[in-house]
Amino acid sequence: MNRFSAEPRESASLKAIVLLALAVCSFTGCAPFATFPADGQGPNVYPWMAPCPEVMATSLREAHQRVGSTTPFVYNLPANMSKMAWNDVQSRLGPTARRMTDGDTVVWNLERFGIRNTTAFSDIVFWNNGKSVLLTVSLERDNVMPFKFSHLQRFYVSGNVPPQSNYASSEKTPGLDESGVGPSE
Repeated sequence: MNRFSAEPRESASLKAIVLLALAVCSFTGCAPFATFPADGQGPNVYPWMAPCPEVMATSLREAHQRVGSTTPFVYNLPANMSKMAWNDVQSRLGPTARRMTDGDTVVWNLERFGIRNTTAFSDIVFWNNGKSVLLTVSLERDNVMPFKFSHLQRFYVSGNVPPQSNYASSEKTPGLDESGVGPSE
Protein backbone atom coordinates (compact mmCIF):
# COMPACT_ATOMS: atom_id res chain seq x y z
CA MET A 1 0.00 0.00 0.00
CA ASN A 2 1.27 3.44 -0.89
CA ARG A 3 1.93 5.49 2.22
CA PHE A 4 1.99 8.77 0.32
CA SER A 5 -1.27 10.31 -0.72
CA ALA A 6 -1.82 12.05 -4.06
CA GLU A 7 -3.49 14.94 -2.25
CA PRO A 8 -0.34 16.96 -1.52
CA ARG A 9 0.76 16.71 -5.16
CA GLU A 10 -2.67 17.93 -6.41
CA SER A 11 -2.66 20.70 -3.82
CA ALA A 12 0.79 21.84 -4.92
CA SER A 13 -0.33 21.89 -8.57
CA LEU A 14 -3.39 23.95 -7.68
CA LYS A 15 -1.25 26.42 -5.71
CA ALA A 16 1.16 26.76 -8.64
CA ILE A 17 -1.72 27.47 -11.04
CA VAL A 18 -3.20 30.09 -8.71
CA LEU A 19 0.19 31.80 -8.29
CA LEU A 20 0.74 31.80 -12.05
CA ALA A 21 -2.71 33.34 -12.62
CA LEU A 22 -2.00 36.06 -10.05
CA ALA A 23 1.36 36.83 -11.66
CA VAL A 24 -0.23 37.13 -15.11
CA CYS A 25 -2.97 39.42 -13.75
CA SER A 26 -0.45 41.64 -12.01
CA PHE A 27 1.64 42.05 -15.16
CA THR A 28 -1.32 42.84 -17.42
CA GLY A 29 -2.65 45.37 -14.93
CA CYS A 30 0.44 47.49 -15.54
CA ALA A 31 0.12 47.47 -19.33
CA PRO A 32 0.08 51.04 -20.68
CA PHE A 33 -2.56 52.44 -22.98
CA ALA A 34 -1.72 52.41 -26.67
CA THR A 35 -2.44 56.02 -27.63
CA PHE A 36 -2.80 58.05 -30.79
CA PRO A 37 -0.96 60.32 -31.22
CA ALA A 38 1.70 58.14 -29.63
CA ASP A 39 3.00 59.26 -26.25
CA GLY A 40 6.00 56.90 -26.17
CA GLN A 41 4.61 54.95 -23.21
CA GLY A 42 2.97 51.98 -24.90
CA PRO A 43 2.65 50.09 -28.15
CA ASN A 44 1.76 51.84 -31.40
CA VAL A 45 -1.87 52.07 -32.36
CA TYR A 46 -2.96 52.49 -35.96
CA PRO A 47 -6.07 54.71 -36.23
CA TRP A 48 -7.53 52.95 -39.27
CA MET A 49 -7.47 49.51 -37.59
CA ALA A 50 -10.24 48.16 -35.36
CA PRO A 51 -11.19 49.13 -32.72
CA CYS A 52 -9.78 52.66 -33.21
CA PRO A 53 -12.55 54.06 -35.49
CA GLU A 54 -15.14 52.59 -33.11
CA VAL A 55 -13.48 54.24 -30.09
CA MET A 56 -13.24 57.63 -31.84
CA ALA A 57 -16.83 57.58 -33.14
CA THR A 58 -18.37 56.28 -29.91
CA SER A 59 -16.48 58.86 -27.84
CA LEU A 60 -17.45 61.77 -30.09
CA ARG A 61 -21.11 60.67 -30.23
CA GLU A 62 -21.35 60.23 -26.44
CA ALA A 63 -19.65 63.57 -25.73
CA HIS A 64 -22.00 65.37 -28.14
CA GLN A 65 -25.12 63.69 -26.73
CA ARG A 66 -24.20 64.30 -23.09
CA VAL A 67 -22.72 67.80 -23.23
CA GLY A 68 -24.04 69.69 -26.23
CA SER A 69 -26.73 67.83 -28.13
CA THR A 70 -28.32 71.13 -29.17
CA THR A 71 -25.13 72.29 -30.92
CA PRO A 72 -24.11 71.28 -34.45
CA PHE A 73 -22.16 68.01 -34.56
CA VAL A 74 -18.94 69.23 -36.19
CA TYR A 75 -15.91 67.10 -35.35
CA ASN A 76 -12.16 67.12 -35.87
CA LEU A 77 -9.76 64.18 -35.49
CA PRO A 78 -6.07 64.27 -34.54
CA ALA A 79 -3.50 65.29 -37.16
CA ASN A 80 -1.86 62.66 -39.39
CA MET A 81 -4.99 60.54 -39.56
CA SER A 82 -5.46 58.60 -42.81
CA LYS A 83 -8.35 59.34 -45.14
CA MET A 84 -9.51 55.76 -44.52
CA ALA A 85 -9.81 56.45 -40.77
CA TRP A 86 -11.68 59.73 -41.40
CA ASN A 87 -14.15 57.94 -43.69
CA ASP A 88 -14.68 55.08 -41.23
CA VAL A 89 -15.38 57.48 -38.35
CA GLN A 90 -17.75 59.53 -40.54
CA SER A 91 -19.71 56.42 -41.55
CA ARG A 92 -20.09 55.44 -37.88
CA LEU A 93 -21.25 58.93 -36.86
CA GLY A 94 -23.89 59.16 -39.57
CA PRO A 95 -25.32 62.03 -41.60
CA THR A 96 -25.91 64.39 -38.65
CA ALA A 97 -22.14 64.79 -38.15
CA ARG A 98 -19.68 66.50 -40.44
CA ARG A 99 -15.94 67.11 -40.57
CA MET A 100 -14.65 70.45 -39.38
CA THR A 101 -13.68 73.06 -41.93
CA ASP A 102 -11.58 76.08 -41.09
CA GLY A 103 -13.79 78.84 -39.73
CA ASP A 104 -16.15 76.60 -37.72
CA THR A 105 -16.68 78.01 -34.22
CA VAL A 106 -18.48 75.06 -32.62
CA VAL A 107 -16.25 71.98 -32.83
CA TRP A 108 -15.79 68.64 -31.07
CA ASN A 109 -12.01 68.31 -31.39
CA LEU A 110 -10.75 64.81 -30.56
CA GLU A 111 -7.17 65.44 -29.45
CA ARG A 112 -6.09 61.90 -28.51
CA PHE A 113 -7.42 58.49 -27.63
CA GLY A 114 -6.07 55.37 -25.97
CA ILE A 115 -6.97 51.70 -25.86
CA ARG A 116 -5.98 48.97 -23.40
CA ASN A 117 -7.71 45.61 -23.67
CA THR A 118 -11.31 46.22 -22.56
CA THR A 119 -11.01 49.93 -21.69
CA ALA A 120 -10.54 53.03 -23.81
CA PHE A 121 -10.54 56.80 -23.38
CA SER A 122 -10.69 59.88 -25.58
CA ASP A 123 -9.73 63.47 -24.79
CA ILE A 124 -12.08 65.80 -26.64
CA VAL A 125 -12.03 69.59 -26.47
CA PHE A 126 -15.47 71.07 -27.06
CA TRP A 127 -15.12 74.52 -28.60
CA ASN A 128 -18.20 76.72 -28.46
CA ASN A 129 -17.65 80.25 -29.82
CA GLY A 130 -14.24 80.77 -28.20
CA LYS A 131 -14.90 78.90 -24.93
CA SER A 132 -13.52 75.43 -24.41
CA VAL A 133 -14.15 72.45 -22.16
CA LEU A 134 -11.87 69.41 -22.06
CA LEU A 135 -13.86 66.19 -21.87
CA THR A 136 -12.39 62.79 -21.10
CA VAL A 137 -14.76 60.08 -22.27
CA SER A 138 -14.16 56.60 -20.84
CA LEU A 139 -15.41 53.45 -22.56
CA GLU A 140 -15.51 49.79 -21.53
CA ARG A 141 -16.37 46.49 -23.19
CA ASP A 142 -16.57 42.77 -22.54
CA ASN A 143 -13.88 40.94 -24.54
CA VAL A 144 -14.59 41.56 -28.24
CA MET A 145 -17.98 43.23 -27.79
CA PRO A 146 -18.50 46.87 -28.86
CA PHE A 147 -17.26 49.63 -26.58
CA LYS A 148 -19.91 51.28 -24.42
CA PHE A 149 -19.93 54.56 -22.53
CA SER A 150 -18.63 54.31 -18.96
CA HIS A 151 -18.25 57.90 -17.73
CA LEU A 152 -17.29 61.43 -18.68
CA GLN A 153 -15.14 64.00 -16.89
CA ARG A 154 -15.15 67.75 -17.61
CA PHE A 155 -12.21 70.07 -17.16
CA TYR A 156 -12.67 73.77 -17.78
CA VAL A 157 -9.66 75.18 -19.60
CA SER A 158 -8.86 78.61 -20.94
CA GLY A 159 -6.27 80.27 -23.13
CA ASN A 160 -6.09 77.55 -25.77
CA VAL A 161 -5.99 78.27 -29.48
CA PRO A 162 -9.06 77.10 -31.44
CA PRO A 163 -8.36 74.02 -33.57
CA GLN A 164 -7.55 73.97 -37.26
CA SER A 165 -9.08 71.31 -39.49
CA ASN A 166 -6.78 68.30 -39.63
CA TYR A 167 -8.50 66.66 -42.60
CA ALA A 168 -6.31 68.33 -45.25
CA SER A 169 -3.13 67.26 -43.50
CA SER A 170 -4.31 63.64 -43.43
CA GLU A 171 -4.16 63.47 -47.22
CA LYS A 172 -0.51 64.57 -47.19
CA THR A 173 0.86 62.36 -44.42
CA PRO A 174 4.40 61.38 -45.44
CA GLY A 175 5.01 57.65 -45.71
CA LEU A 176 1.33 56.67 -45.84
CA ASP A 177 -0.60 55.64 -48.92
CA GLU A 178 -4.27 56.47 -49.58
CA SER A 179 -5.49 53.73 -47.22
CA GLY A 180 -3.25 54.96 -44.42
CA VAL A 181 -0.88 52.02 -44.65
CA GLY A 182 2.85 52.68 -44.52
CA PRO A 183 5.31 51.48 -47.14
CA SER A 184 5.83 47.73 -47.38
CA GLU A 185 9.12 46.39 -46.19
